[in-house]
Amino acid sequence: MQRGVLCLKELLLFEGLDNDDFYSICPGALNKSVLKGQYLFRQGEHDHAIYLIKSGKLKLIQNTEEGREIIINIIGPGDVLGETALFQEQEMIFSAVALEDVRLCAFNRSDLELIVQRNPKFAVKIISHLARKLNAAMQQVSETSGASVKEKLLRLLLRLANEYGKITTNMTIIELRITQQEMGSMIGASRVKVSQVLRELKESGILGYNGKYYMIKTDFCAKNANV
Repeated sequence: MQRGVLCLKELLLFEGLDNDDFYSICPGALNKSVLKGQYLFRQGEHDHAIYLIKSGKLKLIQNTEEGREIIINIIGPGDVLGETALFQEQEMIFSAVALEDVRLCAFNRSDLELIVQRNPKFAVKIISHLARKLNAAMQQVSETSGASVKEKLLRLLLRLANEYGKITTNMTIIELRITQQEMGSMIGASRVKVSQVLRELKESGILGYNGKYYMIKTDFCAKNANV
């Protein structure tokens, strides 16, 4: 049970929650592993858990009626998944697939709902958290609306550098294995067009590739931190 408490206390979302409430969640808390390429859950399924990612990365994908696959986001250690479905019973609108081996802490959504109902301050905290998440998603859509493929790709690379970047002297290494097809799915562009823009960025010296990860010039990231 103590392991579950420590897992939950890593979340800023649970800051200030007393031990009685923590222990009311713990009996349902589980450690879970998902191997690379496997699904945590699939679009259309009912999933009643909320997850804290301990290690590894997941891509969130949505299949359209036309059969296209759209990557909504890539999430990693410290991110929470599933809390947007609180207080409603609905099918998952996207799938979660492991980009690499993933370890998670999972707990039952209904346990969290009970805590929210008896703790108004925590309820406000949950609402604020969800509002920030919605605002970030809307801002991401706004930033890419009407932009060229090059602008969209640069914004994506800057965001990934901010989330997964390891800064060296001249370059920031994006420690995320991502394909050109996956980048295209994230920005709504073809793999061919993404490949063309990546080649242009490499030729201009902004981007590099070490055979495993993409690298972007550190000073370029600093100059465009607010883009």
